[in-house]
Amino acid sequence: MTQTASVSMIGSSARVAETESRVKVPLSELATANRQRDALYLLSEQLHRANTVDEIHGAAMDAIETALSCDRSAILLFDDAGVMQFVASRGLGAGYCAAVTGHSPWRLDEVDARPIAITDVASSELEPGLKATVIQQGIHAVAFIPLVSEGALIGKFMAYFREPYAFTKDDVAVSLVIARQLAFAIQRHRTNVRLVEREAELADELTATRLLQDLSLEMAHEADLEGLYAKLVLVAKTIMHSDFASMQRYYPHLGARGELKLIGHYGFTEQAAKFWAWVRADSACTCGVAIARRERVVAQDVQNCEFMAGTTDQAQLLAAGIHAAQTTPLLTRRGELVGMISTHWKGPHAPSERDLRQLDILARLAADLVERNIQDEELRRREERLRTLTQLLIDVPWQARGDGAFESLQPAWENYTGQSWDAHAGYGWLEALHGDDRDNFRTAWSAACFSAQPFTHGARVWHSGTQEYRRCEIRATPIRNEDGSVREWVGACTEVR
Repeated sequence: MTQTASVSMIGSSARVAETESRVKVPLSELATANRQRDALYLLSEQLHRANTVDEIHGAAMDAIETALSCDRSAILLFDDAGVMQFVASRGLGAGYCAAVTGHSPWRLDEVDARPIAITDVASSELEPGLKATVIQQGIHAVAFIPLVSEGALIGKFMAYFREPYAFTKDDVAVSLVIARQLAFAIQRHRTNVRLVEREAELADELTATRLLQDLSLEMAHEADLEGLYAKLVLVAKTIMHSDFASMQRYYPHLGARGELKLIGHYGFTEQAAKFWAWVRADSACTCGVAIARRERVVAQDVQNCEFMAGTTDQAQLLAAGIHAAQTTPLLTRRGELVGMISTHWKGPHAPSERDLRQLDILARLAADLVERNIQDEELRRREERLRTLTQLLIDVPWQARGDGAFESLQPAWENYTGQSWDAHAGYGWLEALHGDDRDNFRTAWSAACFSAQPFTHGARVWHSGTQEYRRCEIRATPIRNEDGSVREWVGACTEVR
């Protein structure tokens, strides 16, 4: 509210004569002093016993109304944005509170805020709309008492009167005592809350640290990969205080930009686990978006998430009871993406920086585990390839992509046919076959690549050493991915004598 001609510093000698003729006649000085003394004594006792902020506010408003003999009261505090907000009030309508929220006679950085009174609202120069709101509420006099803690203005308390009222020096003195006690109690409560919160944070950090240490030790010895994935998911849920959690492995060769396979989860329904069994890079869920961004993706409110709006993923998340989610990429020490770890909440949620720091440590452990598994699988593939080559009793070994094209230089094929890498790259290797055999061979090879079945077919192949075509049997065996798709072909060309 704006100070005007009828707004004065409480206790000043200035009084408007016509206002003085209308104000209430105060009680005797002795009676007033006794009432104010009793109010302050009771306030001190109640604040000493108060355990909650509501008890603090209630005790203060009791003291305000008793000591100042006012009809109603309120307490307002600056929020984090520096806006004066109601935190407690009595007898005030919602419309009034909404209309005056944010109004303050002092700046947030005021260093010498003093009590202010409007002795007669009707004769004040308040903005017309605001004045009408105040009078409609039945308020005809009001006092603004600053709340100061450790030299900083933190808010104010308000005293409201149904009639014009001339504030005395005694009113000022008792108001300031109430304000000091209230501000001290509020600050003490805030300090206690921060201490409790910090103790809880330290306990959480200790729990998380122990979980991470235990998990690190288990990963060094545990042979049960699925069991470790399950433990990683559970630790993620614990660290992030979430309702659900999941872990995925990234397969870069699948789809246009790779796909994620669900390898562990906590809390998913059967339908949800089935829906997210595989996730493509064009998915609108947080893990799909994280494939493209290669960074953490957070949806604090799934219902109102811009990149999810109107998608099937959004509908599935809401159907599963998930209203917030975050996904953290699992990156190797070389920066390669190997998976994702995600946590989900039943309500809108913004993860704290402290929790995310702990999750990053877990993500490093998870990335190491997945990378180790990938390396073990690659070693098994190489051993399988070697066994397959040995079993084929090859003369001319070769390898091809899943679609049947040569992806890299094939030295044995080049030595036998004389084709350079430029000539036998891709499907160029088929040009080394005799023209009369080539079309039938190409058809049979395409069918084998499509069906992913072992392949055997005869054809005449150009032999550069003798400059002639030699009759050969060409055989190939598919090497499969975990999902059954063909990763590559291992083949051999053997002359038929």
